Amino acid sequence: MKKWTLLALTGLLLAAATTPALALGPLDAEAGIDLYGKYVWRGMVATPDPVLQPWVGVNTMGFSAGFWGNMDLNDVNGSEWEFNEVDWTLGWAMSLPKVELGAGLIYYDFPNLDANTTELYLHAGLSVLLSPSLTFYQDLDAIKGGYWEAAVSHGVGVGETMTLELGATLGLGSEGYINGYFGGAEGLPGVPEMPGGASMTDLKLTAGLPFQVAHFFTFTPSVSYTTLMGDVKDVVDAGDGAVYHGESDAFFWGLRGAFKF
Repeated sequence: MKKWTLLALTGLLLAAATTPALALGPLDAEAGIDLYGKYVWRGMVATPDPVLQPWVGVNTMGFSAGFWGNMDLNDVNGSEWEFNEVDWTLGWAMSLPKVELGAGLIYYDFPNLDANTTELYLHAGLSVLLSPSLTFYQDLDAIKGGYWEAAVSHGVGVGETMTLELGATLGLGSEGYINGYFGGAEGLPGVPEMPGGASMTDLKLTAGLPFQVAHFFTFTPSVSYTTLMGDVKDVVDAGDGAVYHGESDAFFWGLRGAFKF
């Protein structure tokens, strides 16, 4: 299943990138590379040191395809200057008055681990003050659980030409998600099973200041703070199995260079 999922996602991404715009309609493409002080995903510190994360995405008529990768800049995870995660995404989105809806698939490929998996996501957002949104992710393979992410964002004018972009996300995991990532019989080895039930898992705060260097290129420095919450925070703080490098709180910087075609 994993092999065929990866092949299907790769083929559809290549098809979307190479199909003439006249056949499908207007084709938007973006590409970039990010440099971060740490790689933190849903509050979990996957790499505690600097990483490079290249990405590319194409969109036409509401359908999108994307590639994203993570490359550690040292050997903390035994994969210096190698991709230790590659994500392939297929999505669909539509805009209604004041409402945005979307759905898609994300295939997570870990070249050095036997942990590849696929998530289905559903997204809804409102075009009102603070741009609130809610996204649900359901793992279809390795993790038998779901994850909800609520987000808000707001732009604050800085001078006459710049806008400071502020954002916050709050995550909630199901019982299966929490046990799969933080402990239990089917989770991390040597870590006791977590208490039953869904609960809040993480909070993230971000501030970014984009600079439009050219019509097609934007440079964005940012700072972020993330923290795990509740029982999952206790597991990481206790250092059980050296979970996520023992960091339940993380402050890190980011530099993004993005091209739009």
